Amino acid sequence: MKRNELLLDVIGEVKDEYLQEIDSRIKRVRRGRRWKRALLAACVILIAGIVVQFAVMLGGGLGSRSGGFSAEGFVAGGYYFHQTRDGDVFRYTPEEGSVRLIKGCILDRWKNTRYSTTANGYGFYYSKGDWIYRVKHGETKSEKLYRYEVKVGNIYLYPAGANDIAVEVHYDDKNVGLHNELFILDGITGDRKVTIIDEYVNQEEIGAIRNVLRNEEPESDAYNKSLDQLNKHTPAFAKKITYTVGKRTLELALEEGKDWFDYTYRLTENGKALFNGYVEPYDVRTVGDSLVFTVGRGGNNLGNDLNGYVIVSPDGTNRVVKVPSVPGNEKFFFTVKDTEDGESILAVRTSDNEKFKLKWDRSEERHVRDIYSNGSYLWTMGFDGKKGDGLASCYRIEYENGIPTALTLIDDDITDNNK
Repeated sequence: MKRNELLLDVIGEVKDEYLQEIDSRIKRVRRGRRWKRALLAACVILIAGIVVQFAVMLGGGLGSRSGGFSAEGFVAGGYYFHQTRDGDVFRYTPEEGSVRLIKGCILDRWKNTRYSTTANGYGFYYSKGDWIYRVKHGETKSEKLYRYEVKVGNIYLYPAGANDIAVEVHYDDKNVGLHNELFILDGITGDRKVTIIDEYVNQEEIGAIRNVLRNEEPESDAYNKSLDQLNKHTPAFAKKITYTVGKRTLELALEEGKDWFDYTYRLTENGKALFNGYVEPYDVRTVGDSLVFTVGRGGNNLGNDLNGYVIVSPDGTNRVVKVPSVPGNEKFFFTVKDTEDGESILAVRTSDNEKFKLKWDRSEERHVRDIYSNGSYLWTMGFDGKKGDGLASCYRIEYENGIPTALTLIDDDITDNNK
């Protein structure tokens, strides 16, 4: 069966009101996933989301310890941020422990609305209601930063350099059904800097085209005409996106994608490509004085699984980390690897991608799901069989002769220290 036929058969079994949600989730898992697997994963996520929603409404959380089950986390500005399944968001350092920034941010159980969070070198950001709010690093007071123009549906926030964030938002619009936007917002002033994606979707028109494609023979005149009409619904993309690192000005230049739903950006400087591949125009992190771009899919790489980051430094150097790691500092990233004796944590040297296994004193019952690091500390998230709970733990990274060698446990359940 041809790819288009397979996709249309799958779409034919899904209600139209779910397709936009699925499409948005496909974009979020675009990096490192095949599009076929992304469609299936998005459907699973939708079902899981319904289960989580009812669990929160009925029980107030999925974990024990008053909702201490960590749902996800990220590192920025020297802090580790983690969300609990109850929807609370905490900021953690070994010195101050966990400090609650937001109560109940993930899900508004009454309005049935999802929210999103992110952080950069300037502060922590979250979307709630009509506003994006900011909490400056070291503070706990929320400030209004940006107000949405019209009623919004799903919202996703991402880092976009040292002081900016990227906002992916789906507006509810009576005239077109849905208006999708992805734009970069100044994280200090709240000004919009550039719109990366702008797309209006008319559900009725798209539905009519899908019906023709489902009912006509592939390669027939009617089929090809409808496929051409579908291709015209390609979103409008920014031709150029600019980032600065030190005195260097970097440009992400738009290139034609392989398919109508695909977009690709080349990382360039003075018109010269810095990386033989594509990068995401958002999800740009900072490590020290360097910018870290996430490797993306596009063009001839559409069917490939790609992992890694491109590190661009003020001194003129550019390095590529080719494994699914998390940024630590400019010299080492970190990753989890399954080995014969269980899960191991590896340090990956950015200069040559050489890997170093870290000594790690832990109970065999702990199963790591995700790790995060700032180069000095490393946080793990996973399940601990002894405590029967999901845990987020903090370890200090020990170095010998400049090489990471071991992890020393600082706190085996940071949610126990919530203030």
